[in-house]
Amino acid sequence: MLKRLQADFQLTIVLLFGFFSSALITPFAVYRFLTGNTVVGVLDTVLVAIIAGVVAYGWKSGRTERTGRFLVIISGLGAMMSSELLGVVGVFWMYVAIVANFFLTTNLRFAAAFTLLIIALLAVTGHSFDTLAQMWSFLATSLLLSLLSYIIADQYASQHARLKHLATVDPLTGAFNRRNMELELDLAVEEFARTRAPMAVVLMDIDHFKRINDRHGHDTGDGVLCRFARLVRDHSRHIDRFYRYGGEEFLMLLKGAGAHEAAELAEKVRRACERELRDPAGAVTVSLGVAGLRPGESCQQWLARADAALYRAKHDGRNRMVLAD
Repeated sequence: MLKRLQADFQLTIVLLFGFFSSALITPFAVYRFLTGNTVVGVLDTVLVAIIAGVVAYGWKSGRTERTGRFLVIISGLGAMMSSELLGVVGVFWMYVAIVANFFLTTNLRFAAAFTLLIIALLAVTGHSFDTLAQMWSFLATSLLLSLLSYIIADQYASQHARLKHLATVDPLTGAFNRRNMELELDLAVEEFARTRAPMAVVLMDIDHFKRINDRHGHDTGDGVLCRFARLVRDHSRHIDRFYRYGGEEFLMLLKGAGAHEAAELAEKVRRACERELRDPAGAVTVSLGVAGLRPGESCQQWLARADAALYRAKHDGRNRMVLAD
């Protein structure tokens, strides 16, 4: 669970919003029932149930962006209904909804459009305010809060994207780094246990790479690594995840692909490298080991089978692909 939350910041926001909003609204629901305000008590109870259901959907499906948009709509409508039923006292919930909306979804235009719509509806109906001055005060403060929330959320998203890139991407090749690989492979094993969707890995090693560095220098070696990474990306699916495992070793995670489909893609990559990858002395080749994930297999066992297949490929003469037993 912790690794999944570390890998998906948006899911973390959704879960925190669901937990704290439910924890805060539930006591108010109890209070409404005890004081005889049954209508608002029912509204609060329904809101808690809907929020819990949407959050559970997000956790199970992994569709955090869609879940976030649902929560934007629910929080906005819930705040508006509370304002209509409770008057000025209920308007305070609108401020919470405004701030939350800009962090529940990465689509800030959607969050802004829906938030402005709710603010406009509250101002136009006027049922929540005792005086015109209250309405204009709400309009001014809510619009200012919306603007500030939009700016902060936009800046935060930009900074988060830059930091995530620095933390997860190998600066030389543009492949994801080993730390990110280990995290995502663990998540793939968990996903396989839940859904039985096929998973496969392709472990790749550039043949005689040390010789390239020794004969032509590390700059030439770095160039070979970068060209290899581009070739792999050019001949793989857009959903495949590509990592630098270490040195001249790379790994590709193929979700939704079985062992034989992964072997076909690996062979396509091998042929492309044999045809197009060069150093000053001539062609550069690649050895590959392929393994599909098996039921009950750990991440370490999965990688060990791929590594054993790669070892056989190198032992049998290199420049070949071997499918794990």
